[in-house]
Amino acid sequence: MRRRERLIGFFIIFVLLTFSAYSNSMNVGGNLNAFSNQNIVESINTEENSRENNNGQSSSLSENKSEDREQLNAQLEIDNSQSRDKANQVKEVKSLTEEIKVHTVKSGETLWDIARNYSLNIDSLIGANKISNMNNIQPGQEFKILPVRGILYQVSPGESINSISEQFDINTETIRKDNNIADGEDLRVDQKLVLRGAKPELTYQDRLDEKLMFPINTRITSPYGPRWGRMHYGVDFAAPMGSPIRAASSGRVVFSGWSGGYGKVIIIEHRKGLRTLYAHNSQLLVSERQTVDRGQVIARSGNTGNSTGPHLHFEVQINGRAENPMDYLHR
Repeated sequence: MRRRERLIGFFIIFVLLTFSAYSNSMNVGGNLNAFSNQNIVESINTEENSRENNNGQSSSLSENKSEDREQLNAQLEIDNSQSRDKANQVKEVKSLTEEIKVHTVKSGETLWDIARNYSLNIDSLIGANKISNMNNIQPGQEFKILPVRGILYQVSPGESINSISEQFDINTETIRKDNNIADGEDLRVDQKLVLRGAKPELTYQDRLDEKLMFPINTRITSPYGPRWGRMHYGVDFAAPMGSPIRAASSGRVVFSGWSGGYGKVIIIEHRKGLRTLYAHNSQLLVSERQTVDRGQVIARSGNTGNSTGPHLHFEVQINGRAENPMDYLHR
């Protein structure tokens, strides 16, 4: 009877060990391996206790089973360590925006030299940097270097992954994967995205046929640049409540509505790659898809959104990124 019980016990251990080995060969997750190994350990403990209580198992058999437990505990620790390593690898996935480098121009370098050194093209440099003069870059000037050919895009009010996907003909899943955006996660206004394969809509071969007019003839209260520990992407103009806001040039309204901290906003596309934005308005006088003329009154100034008083926040966006409006405006 005792011999039969020992044989049954060894058979159970053999089956469980076989199942554990099969699970490892099929790349079953660490949790399942841990579960299987734990069951084996518990089974050995149960079998040993039963034999010791009922049959007075010999010390040699106990020593063998103790060794089995040590081996299985060691395997359990290895499996758990592998699971932790896999989890850490998932956490370490970076978006392309985190892989952007900065290149400092050396004496004698040209844009074409820089692009070639990083296996990029001129459009990728233009699509990530403000370049006002292609043939006159200065030593010490810094350029963002994208990890792939494409552009660096800044999300505007009213935009989504779907609208950006349609605008640049890029798959939505590619945008999410490249920028580490989870399914169902919405974009934030002013969020930066790397758009793989996209080309700037306003290239170095294009020239603005006219300067933009001032949207309101008042003093500037806050310039473009760093402010209060963060970037201020536009120029603020003093604008008493209800002052007329004018289109800086002719174009088509691509957004007219509410957008969080911007309050009531209007965005006009003047040509591919060139847009202007007018924020914190009290009243919007034009609608999406509507065509407007240069100097046309499109809104009334206000204090909507994150604003400390009535004013106009004005942006100029080139290839999807806000640049200093003073480089494009003239009276």
